[in-house]
Amino acid sequence: MKSNIFIRQAAPEDRDIIVDLGRKTFVETYAEVTNNGVIESYVEKRFSPDAIAAELNNSQATFYIAFLDGKPAAFTKLRSDRKAKRLEQQHTIELERIYVLKEYQGVKVGKDMMDKCKEMAAMGKYDLIWLQVWQENTKAIQFYQKAGFVIYETAVFNYFNEMTQDDFLMRFNLYY
Repeated sequence: MKSNIFIRQAAPEDRDIIVDLGRKTFVETYAEVTNNGVIESYVEKRFSPDAIAAELNNSQATFYIAFLDGKPAAFTKLRSDRKAKRLEQQHTIELERIYVLKEYQGVKVGKDMMDKCKEMAAMGKYDLIWLQVWQENTKAIQFYQKAGFVIYETAVFNYFNEMTQDDFLMRFNLYY
């Protein structure tokens, strides 16, 4: 039986859905490999209701939520207010977050979310989509590579100066 995936743009009233998805997926991804105190602090700051409300009201950010059989399963955040290293001269959009609950990975929710992001970036006439991913997150890197992204640079991610991790910068060219 095929699952029913529905994706829509998030609105300010979806704040609590995104808070819940963000907290769960971030902990699922990093809790086993990173200092739990740092993770808890990061989640409390980045996925607080106030922080997400502010992001939802930022005109430079767009969120999408995926529902699988009517249940929230994933969300993405695209933002146009930052430029990636070595891409400053191009018209780019950042895929800052694509978070899929572990229980819904492998059923094409992530692929459908990525397709939505590509569609929206193309509609906005961006040259490319870029993202930053932890170098040790091989599952995510493989997902992005399968979606056509290539690694082009490295960067450092700071957890509020308490801890750092080495990341890759990846990009997907929308126009060749």
